Amino acid sequence: MKNPGIFKFSESRSALCGPLNILFSSTRQWNPGDEFIFFGIRHLFEEIIRDRKINWVLYDRNPDLNINGFIDRAHKENIRGNSFQQGDPGSINIALIAGTPEWFDRPLTNFYRAVQNEQLPLFLIGLGYIDAPVNFSENELYCLKNLSPVITARDEYASRELAKEGILSELLPCPALFASSTEKIPTKIRRIGFILQTSKTINQLIPQALTETCINTIKKLRTAKRQVDVICHYIDEFTEFSRTLPPVRYSYDARDYIEILADYDLIISTRLHGAILANSVGKPAILLNVNDARCNGAAALFPCIYSAPPDHDILINLIDSLQVSHWQRLPKWKADMKSQYLNILRNALLKLM
Repeated sequence: MKNPGIFKFSESRSALCGPLNILFSSTRQWNPGDEFIFFGIRHLFEEIIRDRKINWVLYDRNPDLNINGFIDRAHKENIRGNSFQQGDPGSINIALIAGTPEWFDRPLTNFYRAVQNEQLPLFLIGLGYIDAPVNFSENELYCLKNLSPVITARDEYASRELAKEGILSELLPCPALFASSTEKIPTKIRRIGFILQTSKTINQLIPQALTETCINTIKKLRTAKRQVDVICHYIDEFTEFSRTLPPVRYSYDARDYIEILADYDLIISTRLHGAILANSVGKPAILLNVNDARCNGAAALFPCIYSAPPDHDILINLIDSLQVSHWQRLPKWKADMKSQYLNILRNALLKLM
């Protein structure tokens, strides 16, 4: 479809010649996976809206902003960070949630209030969930049913819960797939990046048994002369594993992980978005969270994210069975998915012109 050109709103929404202001629900300096999603979404929107600048406005749902972390998930009243929370949303053109299971409930109360009060178009892209029912608030249901020109789900669970409310969605991979604009396809598995989590923090922790099994597997892989580097997303993980499992790769800047993962031929990961970013840069990935419905539901839409328990022998057999011809199709598949996303988003945006 031809680029529709300048994206216009009514005079009541904004000046036609000014930037497009997008309120995006995400986090910064907490979960790099959220930022991988933003990189992908940004690439999609900026490819469509080429004749108008975009102001990205963050609605921060970092748990540090909650009244009591994960216990009382309502946001504090006075938040001094550089993000939108309870201000005047009159300057916002579009609201957006993407690539996450965090698309409803108490941390988003002020977000949905702003959407409803200003009747903002709400774009819901790549929603995820787990195998459990959702209890939507009246405000959330109003916005989902009346203000959402496009809804896509990244897994069958989110799609099912939306369908229960009579809300249609299209099933497409998480938009973090588009975080990297280029791919470098390996011809042989020489270097392995192992994205590892700890069981010792409340942020994105995994069971201790999984961490311990992964550590033993890394050691066995290295003993078998496999070149394996550990990759950490959190400072706590870097502090722990840089002492016991060097070499370790880490950066506080989520953008650096695009280059970090590009250095390897295979990514083994306990993190869903670590595996997705691997596919984005053209690398096959093995996801180890075999008992996590949230991870497996989203990974099921990716042809080059393989699933396995973190057992050394099973992993070695899987690695040895991987075929170069299989992951060589990643660029074409990624381009096909991008084309589908662009068509969906263009059509939705055109309806708002």
